[in-house]
Amino acid sequence: MGEVDKSATGSVNFFWSESVRLDFASMHLPRPPAISHGVTSFLWALFLGLFIWIGGQAVGIAAGISFIAGAAGGFLIFLYVRIYGEDEPRRP
Repeated sequence: MGEVDKSATGSVNFFWSESVRLDFASMHLPRPPAISHGVTSFLWALFLGLFIWIGGQAVGIAAGISFIAGAAGGFLIFLYVRIYGEDEPRRP
């Protein structure tokens, strides 16, 4: 039996042809959505305040004291991130 020349039938590159190339250098992801700096500060404060509250509960601090420490810590974290957390715009 003779061997069939698959390049003549076009079945060699049925799923992938030589003309199809992926250029990964030119691919880019779209820009992420713009999120207000106040929202970002609030999310940092919320999650870290919850972390303080749950951490206080885990080590045996009373529930009221742990909640107050988490709320006060969250408020201070919000102020800190709101004031110092934003990047200065750069000149092009």
